[in-house]
Parts: sequence; C-alpha cells; structure tokens
Amino acid sequence: MVARAGESRAARAEGRVVARFNAPRAARVEARVDGTPLEVNHRAVALVREEWRVVDRWWTEEPVVRRYFELVLESGENTVVFHDGASGGWYVQRGA
Repeated sequence: MVARAGESRAARAEGRVVARFNAPRAARVEARVDGTPLEVNHRAVALVREEWRVVDRWWTEEPVVRRYFELVLESGENTVVFHDGASGGWYVQRGA
C-alpha cells in the first residue's frame, strides 16, 4: 500500500487510503496446451525468460496456487503473468 503524506496509521488501517502498488490485473492470455503463454493482451510472446510456481497458505481455506511466467513480448517489453490455480484466471503483475 502507498500512503499519502500526513495520513495517520489508523486512517490507513481503516482502509480510507488504499492504493496497492503493482496490484495484479486480469489479463487475456492465449496459451499452449502445456500452459505456456503465447500471447498476452493481444501481444505475442517472443521469449519465456523464467517460470516458477508458488504454493502458499495451503493450511487455510484460501490457498495460493500460482504458476508465474516472466516474459519478453515481441515489442521488447518485459512482463510477468501468472495463472491462478484456484480461480483459473490469468493476471498480469507488471507490464503489458
């Protein structure tokens, strides 16, 4: 969260000042059968730089199961997308 100068901690805790930095946004991803992205928001993927999985909060009612990809798009732009195993949706974390 990013707080405005002069805002109290209590105001931030109450949710009056909430701006998430680099919050995930829904993305349109075309992927291969194995789940590797081919296109992100109508932009072709030139290179998959890295792939990793996150499994966390497995002990709760809302576990986090995500498959992340760091990509280079044909435009040269770098972006990170992930597939949420719980919802089945794709999200862009930065870029694209």
